[in-house]
Amino acid sequence: MSASGDAEVAIVGLGVIGGSLALRLTERGSRVVGFSTSATDCAGAAKAGLTVAATVDDAVREVGLVLLAVPLNHICRVSAQVIGAAPSRTTILHAGSLQRAEALRTPPEIAARLIGTHPLAGSHKSGFSGARADLFRDATVFVEQRADARQRENAELFWSMAGARHITYATAAAHDDAMALISHLPQLASTALGATLSDSTTRRPNDGLAIQPGPGARDATRLAMSALDMWQPLLEAAPRATVDALHALEHNVHRLRVALEEENWADLSELWESARAWRAAVERGEST
Repeated sequence: MSASGDAEVAIVGLGVIGGSLALRLTERGSRVVGFSTSATDCAGAAKAGLTVAATVDDAVREVGLVLLAVPLNHICRVSAQVIGAAPSRTTILHAGSLQRAEALRTPPEIAARLIGTHPLAGSHKSGFSGARADLFRDATVFVEQRADARQRENAELFWSMAGARHITYATAAAHDDAMALISHLPQLASTALGATLSDSTTRRPNDGLAIQPGPGARDATRLAMSALDMWQPLLEAAPRATVDALHALEHNVHRLRVALEEENWADLSELWESARAWRAAVERGEST
């Protein structure tokens, strides 16, 4: 399978994000063509019945919308290729975890054509083998506020077809600062907890007791399975708010430790109830 032909949408990058989108949109009846530099992902997509182009140019030449699902540090280069080959009125979106032009390193002429759309959904897995058609079911998607009316219409249609329920418009700076708390901090906290459990297990004396983590430890460290090569470019471009979020976490971990050491049950209760109330509100679907 090669050129885009009568495809409506091109998806560049066929890993978990791009592959899941291609599967879902094809399932919904959209004419989709994909492209990836990964031979493994291309083979997996073709085996799943998706149309895979031989080049980026072939994929985007005739389509009305392109979604870039490539690593953050590749978005600038790939978007320049897409802009050079796609029709002038093609809507070009990316699904990167950050949206500031400084984070993407996009010059003004590229940034003007490129709109960030970030779904709050994903997986610790990588590659097309981790893709699934329901990945974005009921997801919230952040779309850059600067998108014009046509780009907004196309982005909303695209992501609703993918299964998203909520579209939220925000500036790139506001989005990136929010991601520091709701994306970066959970990943870093999970990594720190996983490393702590690993150290504790490794350093235990040989007392014959086999330690098997329970569901709580498994749930809290699921993100620790994420690959560093996926996260490092993102963290290198992360806003100052990510470091600030880590400082806040360190402060609360310190408060917990001191409360336990000093048997300060009032302080422990304050932290505990604050966390419990926040999580209960999230469970009820309330804004936090």
